[in-house]
Amino acid sequence: MRVVRVRRGQVRQLLAAAPLFDDPPDLRACRAYLADPANIFLLAQHEGKPVGFLRGTALRQLHCRKPQMFLYEIAVADGFRRQGVGRELVRRLLDHCRRRGFEEAFVFTSPSNRPAVGLYRSTGGVTETDADRMYVYRLRPRATRRATGRRRPAVPTG
Repeated sequence: MRVVRVRRGQVRQLLAAAPLFDDPPDLRACRAYLADPANIFLLAQHEGKPVGFLRGTALRQLHCRKPQMFLYEIAVADGFRRQGVGRELVRRLLDHCRRRGFEEAFVFTSPSNRPAVGLYRSTGGVTETDADRMYVYRLRPRATRRATGRRRPAVPTG
């Protein structure tokens, strides 16, 4: 397995991971995402084919100059779960953050999503309270939704 950071101008690599996305990607949105230096997109490949991805966004803070990393989404292809793909993607993100002096990285998931909880715990993540939840304000209806009916970003299952 190989993990690469997809950068500005490499939109084709990002689009190659489209089967792993909840919703079909928009070319212009993908280009804009990669053009923003606050964003990171890591792609896991096996024999040149995408088997997982992780995306995050650096956030500025008001109490210090060190940024935080918001791990927004991670997904691993069905046939590659529980083989270390998710752990490697998280490890690479954390290495990136350490090298650049981030204060912390964080991610949201439901406590009922046991595979995601297992991944985050196994990679050093901790919760600050047992009741942590994320609230979402939908400002516009989503244009498309995959047959799974999931509304939130994909989270790892292994």
